[in-house]
Order: sequence, then C-alpha cells, then structure tokens
Amino acid sequence: MRIVDRVKAKARRASPSADRWRPEDGVPESDAATAYWAGLRDYHTRNDTNPLALERSRWVSDVVARLQITSLLEVGTNSGRNLQVIRAAHPAVKLAGIDVNEAAVAFAQSKGLDIDFRLADANHWAEPADGWEAILTMSVLDHIPDEAIESLATSMVSSASRYVVAVELWDGSAGTRGDFKYSRNTKDLFERHGLHTLHWEPSVGQYDTSQSRLWSYVGSRNAETLPAHL
Repeated sequence: MRIVDRVKAKARRASPSADRWRPEDGVPESDAATAYWAGLRDYHTRNDTNPLALERSRWVSDVVARLQITSLLEVGTNSGRNLQVIRAAHPAVKLAGIDVNEAAVAFAQSKGLDIDFRLADANHWAEPADGWEAILTMSVLDHIPDEAIESLATSMVSSASRYVVAVELWDGSAGTRGDFKYSRNTKDLFERHGLHTLHWEPSVGQYDTSQSRLWSYVGSRNAETLPAHL
C-alpha cells in the first residue's frame, strides 16, 4: 500500500496501531502529513463550538480590530470557526480560508457565510504576493514537518502585506509530539523570514498545557508598535 493511502486509511480508522510515515517509505514526510490531515473524517466538528476554541477565535478577532486589518486569509481553516467569529464582528473585512480536508471545507461552506472557503494545499502555495493584509494560522504550522516549514513561512510572509498571526504548539523545545504534530518556536521561525515580532506569549484558550501548550504570535512586515495590548 502506498504511504499516502496508508496514512489516509489511518486517519479514517483513527487506529493507534496503524502504521505512520517512516523515512524508508521514500515519500516526503510533508506529503504524508497532508494525506493524513486530508483524510480525517470528523476532525472539523470537534472544536467548532468548544468554549476554549472560541476564546482563541475571539482573540484573533480582537487582533483584527486593533490592527485595523481589512483582508485576511486563514491557512488551515478547518471548520471555519475563526473566520466565522471574525465575520460576525467585522462584516466589512475580506475573508478567505483554505484547507486540505474536503469534508472540513464543505462543512465551512455549508454555514452560508460571506467567506471564500477553498480546498487547497498550502504546501503548493498559489496566493499572490501582498495579496492579503494578514495571514492567519491556528494549530496548522504545528502539523507541517521541518522539511516544508521554511518554504511555507516564506510563502506566507510574501502574501501578507502587513501581518502574520499564528497560534501554534510550542512546549519549550522543538521536536515531534505525535503523528504529524510538531512543537516549534513560531517567533523564531518568522523572524528568520524578516518579520518584526509584535506579540509572543502563551495563548488564551489553552486546552492541554501539559501535552499541547499553544503560543500566540503576531509579526509585522514593518517595524511598529501595537496600538494596545493584545
């Protein structure tokens, strides 16, 4: 069985005994990771109305207001929860979300929101340079293997004319924390790509600080000061 088929099968069975990617499979880990997350059947429904998840969404919406962001693309939009919260508070902001999971995109589209939800793989970036004022991720970069993260960060910074906003796993050291799950210092990542850090601290809405501590990050293409504490 091809690695892509195997990881999709694992995602659908949610079986802890199923094989995961191995270097000897001869397929890039990033391709296997994409297949895994694309193959999950109900992942998008798990946190759509979760109070802690909604707290993180409201924090992002507040960032949009404080930075006066007028257009935003979410990479890995999942159920569309973050953009739904932003849309309710900011009806004039141009919003779009991409995800590799067809079921998640269909679920987001079914909400009937004025948001452009699209099926797309961020590892094959198709957004134009400076196409959005802000690019958002939430627990998405922590699904991207090391081999692909620098290229994705380059693409995000290129397409964000002003800001990158990210809420991602960082437990104090870099490394793999599960099937296609990685702890990584988002601040260091985007500073390597030329962003100026405006905000870096533990996220609101923590759901498991012992296993998956989330940190929130806001980086700017230009040196500036936040208008108010985030």
